Amino acid sequence: MAIWIIVTLLLTPWLWSLPIPKDLFRVNFQEDVQESRQNVIWKRGKVAPSDLTVYFVNWPREVVNQRLSAVLENLDIGNYFFAGHPRERVGVEERQKFFFFQFLLLIIGFTSPHLNKYKKFLVFYSGLALLAVFIFKWRSFEQTLPLAPPFIVLMALGGRQIITWQKKWRILFISLAFLEVLAFGFFYFKGILR
Repeated sequence: MAIWIIVTLLLTPWLWSLPIPKDLFRVNFQEDVQESRQNVIWKRGKVAPSDLTVYFVNWPREVVNQRLSAVLENLDIGNYFFAGHPRERVGVEERQKFFFFQFLLLIIGFTSPHLNKYKKFLVFYSGLALLAVFIFKWRSFEQTLPLAPPFIVLMALGGRQIITWQKKWRILFISLAFLEVLAFGFFYFKGILR
């Protein structure tokens, strides 16, 4: 199984251009609380609450909602598999993280008979990754990296499953995957996809 994971990692465009995040573990709760208070004040007609009413303003819910929105952004499958996601329209930079054939591998990986062996890891790791996303508010291109290992494991299971297919279907899938990697590599190294 380790060879399948390594092959999947090597075929992932995400890792070809992955910059190292500079502020991965930055947590500033005072800044988050202040920002949330300002949002609540702005929503309520720009009337600043006094020290006594600050406990009745719903800024704690605002802090949690901001962090939950980061978690939901990380759970959006479009952020991983589909470049040109609609978020680009509002100025969020999107890059292709996985190929389309890897999306098919992910779906096939869910049907793998070997999935039971990795279920505990996938559930435990995904839970920890989502908790880290909630705490650190990871939402940019570089910071969706913690949720990649479950995808990689499922895609490796899908690749392992494809090897058991009939020869003609296996050759068809591999040739289409190769053409997609070749086209992406050509456009990436030409500078079109940067």
